Amino acid sequence: MKTTSSGIAVVLLVAMLAVQSAVADISCSDVLNDLSPCLPFLQGKAAKPSESNNQCCDGVRTLYAAADTRPDRQATCRCLKAAYVQVHAVLSAAQELPGDCGLSLSYNITPDIDCDKIE
Repeated sequence: MKTTSSGIAVVLLVAMLAVQSAVADISCSDVLNDLSPCLPFLQGKAAKPSESNNQCCDGVRTLYAAADTRPDRQATCRCLKAAYVQVHAVLSAAQELPGDCGLSLSYNITPDIDCDKIE
């Protein structure tokens, strides 16, 4: 009985992941590629995104335009949360980046944001 239950759980998990990946068109590699020019700013090594690289805001705008559905915005949020820790980003820089690039977000970027609540 335990083997059957475990098998069903694995099948359900795989099915859930397949549905989730089919709904969101943005991958973490897309997010990281778009934002990689912003690393000097996000890590506190540049005072403004444009000082780190003009491509930074271009990448932010590309990502913003690509995240045009709720699942895409939630997937982007999850990727940003994971990347935040890996790149040792400065929280204030992460929060300022959209505005510094002329964009407005309907939510506040924080390490503990609940990405499922993003509309």
